[in-house]
Amino acid sequence: MGRNMVKKLMSIALSAVLATVITVPLTAHAASDVSINWNDIKQDIDGFGVSQAGWSDAIYDLQEPVRSQVMDLLFTPDTGIGISIFRGALFAAFNPAPGQYDFNARPDQVWVMQQAKARGVDKLIASTWSPPAWMKTNNSTTNGGYLKQENYGDYALLMSKFIKEYKQQFGIDLYAVSIANEPNSMTFLSWDSSEWNSTNFQVFLKDYLKQAMINEGVQSTKVIAGESSWWSEDLIKDSLNDPASAERLDIVAGHNYPVPVINTELPTTPFSTAAAKGKKVWMTEVSKVDSYDPGMGSALKFAKQTHNFMTKANVNAWMYWTGAIPGNNDEGLINVDKTANTFQLTKRYYAFGNFSKFIKPGYVRIGAPESPQSGVYTSAYKDPVTGKFTIVAVNDNDSTAELNLVPSGFTAGRITPYTTSDSLNLAEGPVIPFASGKFQTVIPPKSVVTYVGENGSSAPQVTTLTDDLNDWSKTSSHTSGLAMDSTNSIYFNGDTSRVKRTDGTTQSFVYHIPNMTQFKADLYHFSVWDGVAFYTSNDNQNWTPVVHTSTQGSYTGSKWYKKTYTPVQLLPAGTQYLKVELSGSDSWEKQVSKMVITSLQ
Repeated sequence: MGRNMVKKLMSIALSAVLATVITVPLTAHAASDVSINWNDIKQDIDGFGVSQAGWSDAIYDLQEPVRSQVMDLLFTPDTGIGISIFRGALFAAFNPAPGQYDFNARPDQVWVMQQAKARGVDKLIASTWSPPAWMKTNNSTTNGGYLKQENYGDYALLMSKFIKEYKQQFGIDLYAVSIANEPNSMTFLSWDSSEWNSTNFQVFLKDYLKQAMINEGVQSTKVIAGESSWWSEDLIKDSLNDPASAERLDIVAGHNYPVPVINTELPTTPFSTAAAKGKKVWMTEVSKVDSYDPGMGSALKFAKQTHNFMTKANVNAWMYWTGAIPGNNDEGLINVDKTANTFQLTKRYYAFGNFSKFIKPGYVRIGAPESPQSGVYTSAYKDPVTGKFTIVAVNDNDSTAELNLVPSGFTAGRITPYTTSDSLNLAEGPVIPFASGKFQTVIPPKSVVTYVGENGSSAPQVTTLTDDLNDWSKTSSHTSGLAMDSTNSIYFNGDTSRVKRTDGTTQSFVYHIPNMTQFKADLYHFSVWDGVAFYTSNDNQNWTPVVHTSTQGSYTGSKWYKKTYTPVQLLPAGTQYLKVELSGSDSWEKQVSKMVITSLQ
């Protein structure tokens, strides 16, 4: 691929059509019950992937240890995001003339594939941008052109030999090969391309590729066909409806271009013919080629697209264009600078990891509401063998979302959240216990949160301190400008004792509890939302700010609102002290009603 001018023009055209979309103001929502149905089985999950086709040198040319660090970040399950599918290319240079083969023409690809395999990737696939020029009607690998009828057998042999030789020469066992990349939109582009119509695929599959793979002993390798530039199975329907060609077709794939310029989703429909014929369906490429956004805007755009493909198109695999690519653009999850031997991780990388790191090959999608609230999206997955499960929530709103995750058909005592937001990168959060038949979750604005757990797990062994702040007996210290307020309890749900400041200076109080892991702080605000902060320490001297979120304000009377604050990630290991700080010019406009602090036993 490359910087695709056609896709850019299509995106611009589409944005003009969509420019009349009206933005509706966001509305506050109460907590929604989200039922996770263990026995409502959807599709199998083959994995989440990236390509380095034509861009393997972006990693290979980096100097050590940087290039190994990039590979670890992409493919290692524990320290990276555990991507499980790698997409390379079958290059025309592998067969430069009739009878001549050179499968080491791209050593960069060989190295990257071997390194991905060493990190646990078992689905190594390859797509073809163009057969060799001598096989094509335009005698060129670029600007489209068809495979000549008299060379169908030569191309089938090349594909089969590629599979065989990569295994024998390099120890690379290809999981699947794809006949053509974007065969429906490659007629005047400057990079390698070829055109295929529906009949071409049908004839090639049944009359040439099937026997060539048998002859070379590689018939167990899967075959991918389609990979249209937009999401459509039309080019493959004839092949699917012909039993002779369908027999040699395993995966029907498509891409999802053009990506809209504005925040609007393209239709995402199932491949009904492929599904009816029992074929897997993969989305094998998408990116934004004409923009640069390393932040949450792009991350949320593609997180929502991943969600839509999993829940609406029921795909078995979803893949971004590249894992790492040079330059400042949105074509990759990681931007590399080969000259400086450096790289930059985008928020898109982490949001992709919210799926790839926790939803592994062999999982199945299970029942969950696709959008329990406006701007909030959920999907759920389980491992039928181990009982592990994953729930992914995307909150595209500017406010927090409260969801009660309700298990149906299974039990679990705890779940652990991992959050990607403006301030967090796959950050592990405090364990959420199962209580009153549900997991109560608060999802930060503009974030992707993954919850992981295991069927049959026990509740966390923790100690809980509840302080109603009727006195200072449960705190270890407090500053002098604080007092207990018992007035006007009608505005505070009957709470007759709350901590407030006596003047407009910054004041705080501290708890000393070994091994604190999380907290909940109930506060009442008089229409003033800032001036609340939390800090942790292990020595009561050096303090670290706590990144936190809160529920939306619940009206309690006059201009008072109640909010509950929680940390969005696990408190640092060994936390012994927690400080609650109030600031602002007005002394009475915020009051702390209750603190609930949990710690490990």
